[in-house]
Amino acid sequence: MMVPFVLLWFALMPVISMVLPLQAYAAENTASRELPDQAVKTYLKSYLDRLDRLDASSSSGRIEIDGQLQRFYKALDYRVAWTNRKAIARLVELVGECESDGLNPSDYHYDQIKEFAANPPGSPALKAKADLLMTDALFSLMSHLRSGKVMPRALDSNWNLPVPKPAANYDQMLMTAVMGSKFPEMISVLRNPSPEYVLLRKNLLRYRKIAENGGWQPVYQGPNIEKVGQVDKRMPLIRQRLILSGDLAADKLVAPADSSLSSAAPVPSDQVYTQELFDAVLAFQQSHGLSADGIIGLETLNAMNYPAELRADQIRVNLERERWYGGILGGTYVMVNIPAFSLKYVKDNEVRWKSRVIVGKPDTQTPIFAAQIQSVTFNPHWVIPPGILSKEAIPAIRKDIGYLAKHQLTVVDSNGKPVDPSRVNWYSDGGFPYRLVQASGDDGSLGRIKFNMPNRFMVYMHDTPTKPLFERSMRAYSHGCVRVDRPYELAEQLMRDSKNWSLSKIEAAINTGKTRTIPLTVKVPVYFFYQTAFADGNKIGFRNDIYDRDKKLLDALNSNQWGRSVEEATR
Repeated sequence: MMVPFVLLWFALMPVISMVLPLQAYAAENTASRELPDQAVKTYLKSYLDRLDRLDASSSSGRIEIDGQLQRFYKALDYRVAWTNRKAIARLVELVGECESDGLNPSDYHYDQIKEFAANPPGSPALKAKADLLMTDALFSLMSHLRSGKVMPRALDSNWNLPVPKPAANYDQMLMTAVMGSKFPEMISVLRNPSPEYVLLRKNLLRYRKIAENGGWQPVYQGPNIEKVGQVDKRMPLIRQRLILSGDLAADKLVAPADSSLSSAAPVPSDQVYTQELFDAVLAFQQSHGLSADGIIGLETLNAMNYPAELRADQIRVNLERERWYGGILGGTYVMVNIPAFSLKYVKDNEVRWKSRVIVGKPDTQTPIFAAQIQSVTFNPHWVIPPGILSKEAIPAIRKDIGYLAKHQLTVVDSNGKPVDPSRVNWYSDGGFPYRLVQASGDDGSLGRIKFNMPNRFMVYMHDTPTKPLFERSMRAYSHGCVRVDRPYELAEQLMRDSKNWSLSKIEAAINTGKTRTIPLTVKVPVYFFYQTAFADGNKIGFRNDIYDRDKKLLDALNSNQWGRSVEEATR
């Protein structure tokens, strides 16, 4: 899905290869200048010292960029860097254009540097301030396009996905960006080049334009519209809504009413649910994760009535997530998109297999994390996890000891030996010294196959006996693990590098009923992601924010705290 981050640096090698060591580069580019204005130099040092003190007393996430600023100006001996008027004008343009990435120009001192560009500062204090704000604007924008503005761990303490780090020669790149006026090219390369990111950017602009033009007119509630030929006065609104979302071509003509079949007044042709509209509704439902049945009911109308400006915000949030994920994926991996209830297996940068999945309920959420699938277990036993044990199993057993037999549970001690349930103190306030183990089989909670991916969350992927749930559009029903539709096929994909394993042999081994764990010849990375807007062919797929994560991220994106410390340091 993503181009590995390291490839970005290879793309920049023609530029980087011309960069001298940092100190020598700075000396070469300043030796021919006039002696620096001592007052400006004093102000720059003062501002940077103040910024350093502000960093020591805050946790704004700016430490890395502020360190780059300190090293940059030290290498320049605190001379001003922005002396090229054309470069300054281009910087103003680039900062203004960052809205297309879902970022806020105000985070990059847009109004102030635009004023400095139009009216060059005269006093030493303002010269130093203008220079520092422009450099910070560029360094911050490059960093945010590279790996995002918001720190994921600030929103999710469980976050364990790697954060892309700058290249070892990143300081030299920054020097080249400013002193060589190469920043437009570098920003272009640092921006996520994946087709998914490009499509999200394109649609952010489209949805913003729709919102600026008044959005779409809400379709009022009413009886379900269920079949082609049905007449409903809401059809003109529905038609216009589907045209705006790109599900129906604007040039689709409405057939004239046929008055030959009845002496009654002809039905207005624009009120008929035509085959073209039916197909467009199917496309709309598919891209919004709804049951694709062509029936225009409450869920479909709610999705249609979701305001365009909020869809734009949803795209902004997921552009940020794409920046987080960019560069961490290799060519082969499994990815679960939690709110889309979907899984895909990518091998050698090609999607080889897709599946529906069931994820955790809102109160037992599937975490966002990265791990490795290391082995596959046929006919797995289920050891009830501590959380389910204390909150569900033991309270149920206290009410009815028959719960054990009903769920095929065996009580075992620390050595794995069965224990008579009647000898267990189910009301003990101390730690429960036993485990409850469920037998394998079609009725077992793990089904017939389990994908082992060691992680601290005790989350894994597995088969399930509750297969009818896959037919539902909303599939958040588990305790946090991910249930996979057609799991034998996933096993076949993962085990193709192992000798002698085909789909038929996997099925035969499972049919023996014996529990068996097969290590994978090649461990496969697995990522559990959370994307509520994503590329779906040449369109954007939208999904409900089942864990209420979008608002927190949107608030963080909209926060105006990012550049505050630099602006405060230059007062």
